[in-house]
Amino acid sequence: MKKVFLFAGLILSSNLIFSQAFDDGKNIISLGFGLPATSRITNTFDQYKSNIDYNSKNYGTVVLKYEHGLQKYFGIGLNFEYSNGSVSYKYDNSPTLRYEVNIKSSLIGGYARLNGHFPIGKSLDIFAGAGLGYIYKIDNYNDTNPTNSNISRKNTSLDFDYQLTLGVRYMIKEHFGLFAEVGQASTIAQMGICLGF
Repeated sequence: MKKVFLFAGLILSSNLIFSQAFDDGKNIISLGFGLPATSRITNTFDQYKSNIDYNSKNYGTVVLKYEHGLQKYFGIGLNFEYSNGSVSYKYDNSPTLRYEVNIKSSLIGGYARLNGHFPIGKSLDIFAGAGLGYIYKIDNYNDTNPTNSNISRKNTSLDFDYQLTLGVRYMIKEHFGLFAEVGQASTIAQMGICLGF
């Protein structure tokens, strides 16, 4: 009986050593979606809430990630994120002036990341990471104000940003899995699929 347990232990330990969810040279591409909507858009829209017929839409954040394993416990990578939202309302200064305003906002983020990993066997990987990068914001504004000669205009900004997240990845098959992350990023939570090669 002892030999059976010893044999099973050797198989399990060799499996943990030689087949890891994350390892040196491994590449992971992840595609996911983040919720709730990024506060960089919602905070901009909140200032218009007191106006008539206020209506805002925010579509969350699409995330694309690439990571390369430097070794079993560390990886470097790139994150790209895209968020989009819109708001409309009516400006009313009766009886002299009434008009409608529409604003569409987009955010494009790019980050360089360093992740620390704690792989558990061939399927489960727990990781934490930090990222540094920039967010490019585009606001497209138009209104029906008859006194305004500049009915449509575009404002842009580029801001430094950072990320601190904790995540888990579960590889359903050798080259396919699921991931989830929470923390300080464009959104509080992100989840999706990942491909390993």
